[in-house]
Amino acid sequence: MENTIKIYATSTAVSLGTKIAQHLQQPLYPVHTEKFSDGELFVRFNESVRGQTVFLIAKVNMPYENFFEMLMTVDAARRSSAREVVLVMPYLPHSRQERRDGQRTSISSRMVADIIQLMGADRIITLDLHTNAIEGFYKVPLDPLSSLKLFVDHIKDCKRDHLCLCSPDFGGIKRIKQYKKYLDAEMVVINKERLKANQVAHMEIIGDVKGRNVIIIDDLVDTAGTLCKAADLLIEHGAESVCAYCTHGVLSGAALSNLEKSRIEKLYISDTVVEALDHPKIEVVSCAELLARAMENLINNKSLSQI
Repeated sequence: MENTIKIYATSTAVSLGTKIAQHLQQPLYPVHTEKFSDGELFVRFNESVRGQTVFLIAKVNMPYENFFEMLMTVDAARRSSAREVVLVMPYLPHSRQERRDGQRTSISSRMVADIIQLMGADRIITLDLHTNAIEGFYKVPLDPLSSLKLFVDHIKDCKRDHLCLCSPDFGGIKRIKQYKKYLDAEMVVINKERLKANQVAHMEIIGDVKGRNVIIIDDLVDTAGTLCKAADLLIEHGAESVCAYCTHGVLSGAALSNLEKSRIEKLYISDTVVEALDHPKIEVVSCAELLARAMENLINNKSLSQI
């Protein structure tokens, strides 16, 4: 690999960054980060990045301090004459606010895109966008990878029979159709009506799940309230078992206790947000190798579509 490449990670992404660097057989350089007594952040590169392509691996989930640290690091790289800054952000914040649901609201997903580009990022690698429309908010190249291969291989290794793929809403039908190409499985979808964010008023299953091992596929799990209700509903309609594969495990609020009480057998998440959890129903499937392969292909001017 060329010696004009340097890999860095923000303070919340050191563990993921280490795994990626190991796959690439490259060192992970530290970014010096300090916090003043009032909470103000300070970042600095310990070595020259002049003329280098800087890969910055960043986890920018809440609190907003993580997002601001990433912006400061991009700005520091730009002001240090880096040739190119490639952001590796497995989870894009505010991805659920890509349109106006009513009057007097913000499209914060677009706002995030504007801020990242204003700071000087030249390219962004991310994983499983909440909606493809977000790609249009960026004028710089955005490479949205898919966890499809990652999760399909894991599902096959689990060797479950009588599979049924379930989309938790109509927006995810395209996603489970992709999975069906690689798995011998039926498909169902859940129709749900929301009162407001994180709160579902009514759910119904479209399709037959009786005697099936159901796998719910989604891009994100937050409070897990909807996911747990869906699992309980599927069991009530005759499903043999229910597990879920959700790329981004935000797991906020009462998510862990909701999962503990629900009839969901297992939740599989990637390490885009949470890296390690001691919970009997949660297992982490690392995306480090997937991101490393994307970075390697980018460095060697190879296509990312095969990934």
